[in-house]
Amino acid sequence: MRRIHQRDCTAALLTAWLVAQPAAEAADFRAGNLVVSRPWSSPTPPVATVGAVYFSISNTGSKTDRLTALSSPAARRVEIHENRRAQGMMRMRALDFVDCPPGSTVKIEPGGMHIMLVGLTAPLTPGMEFPLSLTFRDSGILKIMVTVSVRE
Repeated sequence: MRRIHQRDCTAALLTAWLVAQPAAEAADFRAGNLVVSRPWSSPTPPVATVGAVYFSISNTGSKTDRLTALSSPAARRVEIHENRRAQGMMRMRALDFVDCPPGSTVKIEPGGMHIMLVGLTAPLTPGMEFPLSLTFRDSGILKIMVTVSVRE
């Protein structure tokens, strides 16, 4: 019969607590007429080399702006990807840019358009934050903070 150690119970309780915690509401970030809301990332396993980031971009202006590039010290490369159904199968493809039409909100979310962190410099753990720079054609560079959190 295996004896249960206190550290095993502590680790199990900590894991259960982290999963049960509601995700912290992240701040909004503004550049010109663009508002980036609720940037977050999922935790990754210790050996993962890729991660993903999600947020929304609202354009309160009267003309389309365009997200053209991203960068972060958390990864060697940051790419925009999209999941799309093609010939009955889901496929992921890289995008060169994302248009942000006036009066609308673009959702960067699980299962759809998302940001890939390629070549992570460290695992993404719950509660950590890391910077992400978004470059827009008209609004310039917007630096945001991404919170790693468990989402349901």
